[in-house]
Amino acid sequence: MINIIPDPTFGQIYRVVRGNFTTGALTTQHYQDAFIQDTWRIGRFTINPGIRYEQEALNGNAISNFNLGNNWAPRIGGTFDATGDGKTKVYANWGRFYSRVPNDLAARALSAEVGVSLADYFDPGLTQPIPNGTLAGKVTNHFLTNGAAAGDTIDPNAKMSYVNEFIAGFEREVRPNTSVGARYIYRNIGRMLEDVANCPMVGYFLAQTSDACGNVSYILTNPSSATPINPAAIAAFPAFAGVSFADPVHRYDAVEVTLNRRMANHWSDLASYRWSRLRGNYEGFYRDDNGQSDPGISSLYDFPQNDPTYTSIGAGQGFEGDIRYLGDPNGILPLDRPHNIKLIGNYMLGNLNLGLGINGSSGAPLTPLAPNPDYTNPGEIPTAPRGSGIQTVDGFMTRTPFVTSVDVQASYTLLFGARRLTLMADVFNLFDSQTVLNYDTWTSLVFTGPPNPNFGQPTSGIIAGPQIQIPRQIRLGARFTF
Repeated sequence: MINIIPDPTFGQIYRVVRGNFTTGALTTQHYQDAFIQDTWRIGRFTINPGIRYEQEALNGNAISNFNLGNNWAPRIGGTFDATGDGKTKVYANWGRFYSRVPNDLAARALSAEVGVSLADYFDPGLTQPIPNGTLAGKVTNHFLTNGAAAGDTIDPNAKMSYVNEFIAGFEREVRPNTSVGARYIYRNIGRMLEDVANCPMVGYFLAQTSDACGNVSYILTNPSSATPINPAAIAAFPAFAGVSFADPVHRYDAVEVTLNRRMANHWSDLASYRWSRLRGNYEGFYRDDNGQSDPGISSLYDFPQNDPTYTSIGAGQGFEGDIRYLGDPNGILPLDRPHNIKLIGNYMLGNLNLGLGINGSSGAPLTPLAPNPDYTNPGEIPTAPRGSGIQTVDGFMTRTPFVTSVDVQASYTLLFGARRLTLMADVFNLFDSQTVLNYDTWTSLVFTGPPNPNFGQPTSGIIAGPQIQIPRQIRLGARFTF
């Protein structure tokens, strides 16, 4: 990709971003798992213990047999018949769940992948590179590569990511075929597998740290605040002694109430309301705010987040935003949706089945995101705390609007002896709601480039087309059973 960057001295310069010098790698993976579980009943108690073992080995064309073994996942659940009549259930479950790593990591971190993240030229033919030290496009470092011919440096103690989950609740049959319930859900990421570059971001732009940091290379590890910063970089630039990685945090809390009526007297119903909050600084395998899908090697931990030099020194290099917002353990994560409502009902009248579904959900939190100075690509560094909002064409908003959808369904069955013909009709978004689903939160599209003309518009840098709720759709069908 080539971007044209305005410059007051040279008029404009030509910047190459995200280019690779190597071809795709052939990778393999071996995965084994086994589990044991049992059920114990003691009076009105039912206990379900279990344990699962998982092992994974990945192979790239530079590094083979990256083994993620010894992953023991215990889990236990219990149910108590509180009233002894089989109508009241109190339950709790806890489990650990490991995350199997896709081969994207083997292709990129375990293979010889070398690319350019920034290369500046005076001419559109890319024949006149801009020498380092020349102030152009607001920067003086005009050539940065990433990756290494031998793949990532592997931490021999690196282990697989996992999630802990705890659920506790009760359910009571209040009338025949009708039950109500409530439950609490907690999830957290207990450990994450990611690649890190152990130099602060500005270390790749300063002359005094060029030998220590060089170009971006990565260490595949389980990052935390104990992950060391490059000691040679600290020796060359003592201000880096105050820089560190953030401990990864991903916390999900939810309370849900439900009403469930099984089909009886011609009708059934399912209703639920969930209040939840998702906080932390690490989303998981997929980065929802900029669409990055690189499990285990996302950009969230590529550079130390607890880094005051990003603003104190980086501002002079054209850096926007503050990388410390990425490390905030209480940040609002992009998939946070505090309120979720579902109402689903069916009514049977002879061979006619009528259905109604109502869904409602809070909108997505909005965070302004500037380009990454090293990679130059957009949607990386917050310029304000996560979820603090942006100025949109519809005014200043901290979230996209609450989204609701009403769907209806009807089917009629014709009988021909042992055969039957079912005619079906579905209408999605019955009232043709046109709620905005997302706004473009990218402040600019390239490092030191002009402002993004679509910032605050109902568009996206990830998904093509207007970010408006899908309009009314009608589906007709027939099913013949014999």
